[in-house]
Amino acid sequence: MYEFTFLTPDRGAGFVRRLEQAGLDVQVSDDPIAEEATIIAISDEIEDELADRIEGWYEEETQAAEAELFRSGAVDADVSAGVWVQLEDGQSTFAELDPGVMSRILSVLSADELGRFVAHIADAVEHPDDTAICRRAGESRS
Repeated sequence: MYEFTFLTPDRGAGFVRRLEQAGLDVQVSDDPIAEEATIIAISDEIEDELADRIEGWYEEETQAAEAELFRSGAVDADVSAGVWVQLEDGQSTFAELDPGVMSRILSVLSADELGRFVAHIADAVEHPDDTAICRRAGESRS
């Protein structure tokens, strides 16, 4: 599943409409930890082109919502950012990051590339390997 988090008063309503208009089955739920957050989930079995469009929609929706909150004075200059990490046991957790760092990361990596990068880190944490890096040269790390 692809999961998208919204911390906005509209709870990602525009994003949900776009996903449904694209013919996707959308699951909307409250975050079990952060009650002000809404999680929007869709199947990860979609075409790459659609996944790229969805990432663009998510960026547009979150940036527009943030801009509106700042314009209305309903929020300070406090912005949060992070990535969802999927663990082997099926659990997922949100790793909060400095918004400036996240912005710099996304200026050079696509959301998909960042997701793969985070998945490799999670895998390395869950399955430590003390083999010297030169001995692992033949393993795929894409």
